[in-house]
Amino acid sequence: MSTAEQLAFPFASLDFPGRTTLGLGEIAKRIGCSVDHLLNEVEHGALCGIDLKGAKATLRFIRVPVEAYRAYVLQRMTGEFRRNFIRDLPAHVKRELRREMIGASDKAELREMITEIKGALTA
Repeated sequence: MSTAEQLAFPFASLDFPGRTTLGLGEIAKRIGCSVDHLLNEVEHGALCGIDLKGAKATLRFIRVPVEAYRAYVLQRMTGEFRRNFIRDLPAHVKRELRREMIGASDKAELREMITEIKGALTA
């Protein structure tokens, strides 16, 4: 079971229970943003998407794994809620998150993630 599955998604109103992939249109509607904004997030690597566009198609057909959507929402939590969420994680989940971060290829991203977790744990 992955860390994403172990964590309870804290926003029932934003979740898609039982789903495996999501379209950008339904995500945009659920979180109140535009599809163009989400396309930009996919292009910049902030949101993981799978482009299923056929060889002869002119439009992109992006599907987002539900785990990637949940991670995207969790990464954007702000303020005290974010600190409390991280601080209240079970110890085994925190260890798994640390292991995943060690495997990160982008050192700047890794440093940022460690700083956020340290700040949340000491707050």
